[in-house]
Amino acid sequence: MVGITARSWVALITYAVVMGLVVKGIRIPVPRVIAEPTLRLATKVRIIDPPQRRRLLAPGKRLSVPLDLRWAPVVGVLFLLATTAIPGDVVRLGIVGDDSVRPYDVLVLFISLAYISTALDSTGGLRALSFWISQKSAKTPPDSPPSAPKTASGLKLWTVLYVFWFFFGVLVGNDPIVLSGTAFLGYFTRATGITAPRAWTMSQFAAANVASAALVSSNPTNILIAGAWNLNFLTGFTAYTILPTAAVAIVAYPVLLTMFTFIKPTSPVDKDSPTTASRQRYIPDQLLPPDIDPRSALVDPSGAIFHSSLLLITLGTLVGTSFVKGVEVWMVTMPAGIIAFLRDIWSERTAPKVLHKEAAEENEVELEETRAPKSQTDGQRGSPTSTEATAPADVGTPTTAASTTTLNGDNEPEHDRKYSLPSLVRATCKRFPTTTSTISRLPLSLLTFAGGIFVLARGLTATGWTDTFAGWLEKICVNPAATVFFVGFFTTLVLCPICGTNIGGTILAVEIIRSPTFANSARVAADPRILSGAVYSLAMASNIGALSWTISSSLAGLLWVRILQQKGIRVTQVEFARWMVPLMLVLTTVASAIVLVEINYWNLGTVL
Repeated sequence: MVGITARSWVALITYAVVMGLVVKGIRIPVPRVIAEPTLRLATKVRIIDPPQRRRLLAPGKRLSVPLDLRWAPVVGVLFLLATTAIPGDVVRLGIVGDDSVRPYDVLVLFISLAYISTALDSTGGLRALSFWISQKSAKTPPDSPPSAPKTASGLKLWTVLYVFWFFFGVLVGNDPIVLSGTAFLGYFTRATGITAPRAWTMSQFAAANVASAALVSSNPTNILIAGAWNLNFLTGFTAYTILPTAAVAIVAYPVLLTMFTFIKPTSPVDKDSPTTASRQRYIPDQLLPPDIDPRSALVDPSGAIFHSSLLLITLGTLVGTSFVKGVEVWMVTMPAGIIAFLRDIWSERTAPKVLHKEAAEENEVELEETRAPKSQTDGQRGSPTSTEATAPADVGTPTTAASTTTLNGDNEPEHDRKYSLPSLVRATCKRFPTTTSTISRLPLSLLTFAGGIFVLARGLTATGWTDTFAGWLEKICVNPAATVFFVGFFTTLVLCPICGTNIGGTILAVEIIRSPTFANSARVAADPRILSGAVYSLAMASNIGALSWTISSSLAGLLWVRILQQKGIRVTQVEFARWMVPLMLVLTTVASAIVLVEINYWNLGTVL
């Protein structure tokens, strides 16, 4: 066991500061004396265009560098290396891993499956299926002529969509459901005249994140936990998470229904119009489903079939090869991701097709830009708000007037711009619009974020903090019941919202639970159910923790709020906590109780 030294305190303080920046990022202004030569050099080496440099250095503008979820962990690692708080071997362990935890395996699996799922979403398949389900739930009212519009029970349609989000969340994970389903709900609530869309958006977010606990491939936290203890994907993980997941989903339904039935919207209701008053409730009595042919939402029907088949085959292969020793996860997922990418490139070998309006609107959302929006004062539907773009990422086509001027003697001919990096990006996006749109929506920020957090967590281990935390945990976990409930609630209430999303919290928790101070303690040796309880309680809590008291408790939450904001639906931090925390407390209790039952009666203590 490593003792606590001055370097240990440097590592801990750095970790805490990085976690704070992950939760709420900042922008560091760059002095003009540094910005001007830097941008001039970037222009010379063709990283940016001259018009971009002029816009960035325009009067009244100041260049700034973001220090948030994407870059704060990397900066933290560099700081620890510069101060010699951690050696270089820690960085290698944080990236390559060891025999039990391989971070690159986690990242390759998640990015590969994310590409397949996002490519499936880009085809319009999930959106078309959503429209089809909403229309199939409608019927012509009794005693009405056949030509009368079909209406659907608000409660029935809300229930159908809840089941739909959960079922497909199990298969494809929470990110594709949030990505496609949230945009669909933005259109759906507008088309049906719902002015208080909370019941629909909150239930979708809850169902998607609960569902992601079932399969290893549905969430990076599951991949991390399964890899840390070498759990078989089917018999070692899903076999013991599927029952708690189903139970939590079943319990969440009446809890959500009760909240949205007895709590009334704060917006004024037109009492003189029964129809309007009904639609201003969270779950209206009757709704008119969107009048749109589901097939028209399909941008690429053949692509939808291909990517959905590839996703199912990949998931099945992952489960099958989890029984085969020597087959690593990346060996299955990387080829699948490459096949999906090559198929998309091949499908656009001819002139690009014009995207449907809804698909084009959907493609504006970029998963990488997962920063929480500024707080709003209204919890109901409002006008869409715009977000401030990061200046260096601007690769848009500049105006003709600006393209012929020069600055500070920088006389670059106009024709040279077509050989710059921005021109290459523009040409690629124009030639392969669907593929580049899919790539832009991938959670690429997860690479720098998770990679940095892995190294920082290893740094805490190398400086003695993980063993210290593990000793505290060993004193608390005196029996399986105490272990299950403490790990469950501590993960959802503390680690997920504070440690840089549920991924960061899970990384730290895995290091603590794997520490010999806890895993090889006398209590765990006497009762192996304590270790099993900690592992499976963490598996459930890392998913349910997305519903904690901060939107930044998960990457999916940051994405969800961003899409809703673009669709004109505002969600504040306070409102999110007001709806989600009561639900999260109930679901954590249910999940922990069922895990405890599995430990005591299903011989779960012998799995690890």
